[in-house]
Amino acid sequence: MPAVELTVLNTRLQSLQLYRSDPQVYLHKLEDLLSLYSSEKTKLGENIPFKTLLPQMNVPDLVLQKITETFPALAQDYTENAIVILDALWEREELELKQLAINLLLCLPASKVDEISRRLPQWTTATDENILHQVILNQLPLFNIEITPSIRSFIEGILMTDDHELRKLAFRTLTKTIEQKNFSDLPWVFHLITPIIKEASLSTYGELNSVMAALIGKSEIETASFLCDIYTQSGSEKAKKYIRKITPLFNKDNQKYLIEVLQND
Repeated sequence: MPAVELTVLNTRLQSLQLYRSDPQVYLHKLEDLLSLYSSEKTKLGENIPFKTLLPQMNVPDLVLQKITETFPALAQDYTENAIVILDALWEREELELKQLAINLLLCLPASKVDEISRRLPQWTTATDENILHQVILNQLPLFNIEITPSIRSFIEGILMTDDHELRKLAFRTLTKTIEQKNFSDLPWVFHLITPIIKEASLSTYGELNSVMAALIGKSEIETASFLCDIYTQSGSEKAKKYIRKITPLFNKDNQKYLIEVLQND
């Protein structure tokens, strides 16, 4: 099976970096680079996404990965140029170019968080392509991005989707959000997962468990109180069953508290 020649690819990527100061030339050179590897995906035996109506260049995953690895430096050293480039990439129809646009957007420095939070919801609503939603959810946990109202709305919307894989990615994003050192808005998370806990089932236990572990790590007392409130206010048997399953995650005092609430009802 043929393989991408890394030495040649790295040389081409180094040449691409010479044009970062001129967005239009950079875009032209990037397209030239992608064209060199267009249709190589099939030759390498890689699966081609089928749940998309977007045109595809069929560039190998490794090539896209290596291009993406150059984005942090581009976004940090030539921030304004990076914004011009990512917008131009997003306007193109090809799947790979939109994927690159998302990755470059999420590499922007913290000072440009407004640029990120403004585009993400717009880009999400502008396409029904689950593949692009997956790119966003896969990348969000990797970056210490401030969770603005716009990004919260994005996470909320994906959590409510019927697509199981997208929901799993959304739970992962939520978990990483909670684990961020400066994150403290637990009431938002509690509100978000309340209906999910009320209808908890075996299919959601795994994703919920990671979120609950993160919440306990952030504030065990608040999390225990939250769970008790859910059960006492709703009487949901599904919630009761789930709370029993995760009670061992708490310390002895909070375990006792949870057990008493569940037994006294």
